[in-house]
Amino acid sequence: MNSLTYLLGYLLSLPGRGLEASCRVWPTDRRLRALADAPPARAARQAERERIERMVQALAAVQGVEHLLTRISDHCDRPESFDIHAPGPEGRLALVCRMTASAYFATREDPTVLLPRIEAAGLAEWGSPDNRTGTLAHALRWHGADLADDGWRLSPEGWRMEAPGLSSPGAVLHWDLRDCATLRPDPCWKRIGSRVRFDNEQTPPGADPAELLRTARANGRGLVLQLDFRTNWREACTYYTARRGGPGGRGRP
Repeated sequence: MNSLTYLLGYLLSLPGRGLEASCRVWPTDRRLRALADAPPARAARQAERERIERMVQALAAVQGVEHLLTRISDHCDRPESFDIHAPGPEGRLALVCRMTASAYFATREDPTVLLPRIEAAGLAEWGSPDNRTGTLAHALRWHGADLADDGWRLSPEGWRMEAPGLSSPGAVLHWDLRDCATLRPDPCWKRIGSRVRFDNEQTPPGADPAELLRTARANGRGLVLQLDFRTNWREACTYYTARRGGPGGRGRP
C-alpha cells in the first residue's frame, strides 16, 4: 500500500470514526437524572414499591408474625455503578434503576409450625431453580434432622444439609437458626450515594434496626425473619433501564 492509497483510505474513514466517537459519549448526569424522573421510570418505580409493600403486608398478616422493620433503597445510576459493562439484549444501556428492600419480622412460633402457614398464605411459589432447597419440605427436613457435633444438620444419608430458607424469583425468606441471632440489618445502608438518584426509606423511620431486633429477641418473641426482595433470582430488583440512543447517544427510555 502506497502513501497516497493509505491517505485516501484514512480520509474516507474519518466520518465513520467521528460517528463512532460520538456514540461513545456518555449522557451527562443531568440527562440521566431526567431519564430517572421520566414518566416510564416513575411508573416502574411505583409498581416495584407496590409489589414489595404487598408482600410485606401479606407476611405480616400471617398468624404469629409481627412486622418490625422495612428498608427500601432506590438507586439509579450508570451501568458501571452496578458492575454492568457488557451490552445487554437491548443494546448498550445508559441508565439502570434498581431497588433493594429487606423487611424484618418477629415470631414466637416454632419454624415447623409457622412455615406451613406462610406457604399457605400464597406469598410466592417457593423453591430454588433445582427445587432441592428453598422449599418448605427442605426447611422442615432441616429442622427435624439430627444435629452433628460440629453444629451441622445431617440428612438421613449422613450428608451435611444446606441451611433452610424459602426462595422464589422475587424474594427469599430466612430466619434465625440454631438459637443464634444470625440476621443483622446492613450497617452501611445509609452510606450509599449517587449523583443520579438515590433514596432510602425506613419504616418505622426513627427506629434503630439493631435495637429493634435485639428487643424482639429479648422479649421472648423468639425468632427474627428476614424477607429480601429481588427479580429473576438476582439479589437486587432492576425495575427500569434506559438504553443508549437519541441525539448524541444521550439515552432514551
